[in-house]
Amino acid sequence: MSASAPAPLVGTAGDAARRRAARAFVIFLVALPLSYLLFSRLEPIWARILPLEGAVFMLAATLLGAVLALTPLAAAIGFLLAVWHGVESVYLPRSRPSPLLDRGIVAGGLLVWFSPALALLAAAIRGLIEGKVHFVRPPRDYLLATDPHAFWQSIGFFLIMGALFALMAWRYWRGKLAADAATERS
Repeated sequence: MSASAPAPLVGTAGDAARRRAARAFVIFLVALPLSYLLFSRLEPIWARILPLEGAVFMLAATLLGAVLALTPLAAAIGFLLAVWHGVESVYLPRSRPSPLLDRGIVAGGLLVWFSPALALLAAAIRGLIEGKVHFVRPPRDYLLATDPHAFWQSIGFFLIMGALFALMAWRYWRGKLAADAATERS
């Protein structure tokens, strides 16, 4: 065994979570532009596949479809795993403290976890201001002036779902932020 052999990486659980977050973030950073590039260049790519025939066409079309399906999925999963492991790394013991990065990770995590609730609250407020609630699928518009019953049901739906998402986010963060506050007090 050589004396110059590198020592194996020995770290804490927080360091391992931070490395997993970094790997997931790299996947996100690679998959997101790749996904955008593929979807923005889909017409010329398809124009090159279309003249093919038989098994070659089937294989090329299948591969294109698989790549178009998997790249946005990889970007979304990479982003969510980066946030998840990043937040977990803040609350696990690490070999080196990084308070500024930890605050940024926690702020980003709070934003990601509470964003569905905030989006639904914004939709309810927008509906109240405009007097109209719009649903995309199936396409529906509920106007306060012409259909008040459906309008108020829609506002209630937004608020109930927003409260549910906020409750789930709060349940996740409650223990972490309480432990953080207790650590700061002592």
